Amino acid sequence: MSLSPSKLVGYQLAEFDKSSRLRVWLFFLQLLLAVPAALSVVIVDETWLYALAIAGGIGLVVWWLISIQYEKSRSAAQTARRASLLSGAFAETFSAFELSELRQRFTVTEEQAVAKENPDYYATKNAPGASRLAEMLEESAFFTSELQDFSGRVMGVILAAFIVIAGVIGLSVGINLDRSASMTFVRIILSVFVFIMSSDMLGAFFKHLAAAAQTKAIRGRLATLQQRSAPLMDVLLVMTDYNAAVEAAPESVPFAFNLRERKLNARWAEYLADKAASD
Repeated sequence: MSLSPSKLVGYQLAEFDKSSRLRVWLFFLQLLLAVPAALSVVIVDETWLYALAIAGGIGLVVWWLISIQYEKSRSAAQTARRASLLSGAFAETFSAFELSELRQRFTVTEEQAVAKENPDYYATKNAPGASRLAEMLEESAFFTSELQDFSGRVMGVILAAFIVIAGVIGLSVGINLDRSASMTFVRIILSVFVFIMSSDMLGAFFKHLAAAAQTKAIRGRLATLQQRSAPLMDVLLVMTDYNAAVEAAPESVPFAFNLRERKLNARWAEYLADKAASD
């Protein structure tokens, strides 16, 4: 059975959902891996230290296995996204070989993809061709920019919460501890900082904001292109820039789209209405 644009969208959404869940699991596993390091500061019993080392090793293996699945699902989601854009924009299908290659890359089942199918995923009315691709890219860039900006703000709040909690605990506990206990507490705080860096929370914060800015600029380029009848070569160049920006960015935080879906859909509908009125 051929992979229609609607089916490709289903695979795209299902793969992104899966990779988003795996990213959350990786985050909590990294948190758990930081716990043995923090506990080792205060535990002196050799048996418990060995147990912590074994637990840390097992956790690392589990993290590595989930990380592999995460990368596969993320790659499959991006592949489905690119394929759905091209197939939907030009109303054509891929060769039998490419269809086979696509199916080999997917990590979700056909049933999971079917459950996510949405024939109205792209609100485009243009005829197949460059202008249709430009409109689909502009819509994608709008939602991506908004969701990446929202995700960046969420990551900023989480980072700020970690810093505030560490500061409050440090001030309240450090005052009442002797020098030896204070040094132990400092080592625990340093373990927390290592977790923040190893989980790349700070990096994700900056990457989300960078992706939001890049995709917003790309949306502006696409709006300008459509005013000039969207030359195919120009649209394809912008598409490569959009792909680079999206694929370098982390997934949006879980439930970001669900929380903002109604508002973003309303804003996009208003934009399309204003755009049609001005044409």
